[in-house]
Amino acid sequence: MLKRLNQIGEEHLRKLVPHPHIKNNYQISFPVQNHLHLMFLIEDIIKVSVMALNGIERGGDRPIKEPERSISEVLKHALDLLPLEEAEFIDKITEILNQQETKD
Repeated sequence: MLKRLNQIGEEHLRKLVPHPHIKNNYQISFPVQNHLHLMFLIEDIIKVSVMALNGIERGGDRPIKEPERSISEVLKHALDLLPLEEAEFIDKITEILNQQETKD
């Protein structure tokens, strides 16, 4: 059973990985094309936050260009952060444990 659990874990545990330097902590990663793409993502997060605080129409002291695009980009990255593979892993582990309880 342990071998089977490890195999399933290798297939599904992708978002949270152990931090290489901080014990009992994990890191999460998501795809970006390059450093500039990362900077645009951070910029979009800030813009969306400003719009949330000030209202989309006003945008604060500086008007925000293309607010819909910024919101769309932030939501796309939020989807990338969802640990769907891990959720599938939990479902498979639960299934295995239920099968084991039935055998016992």
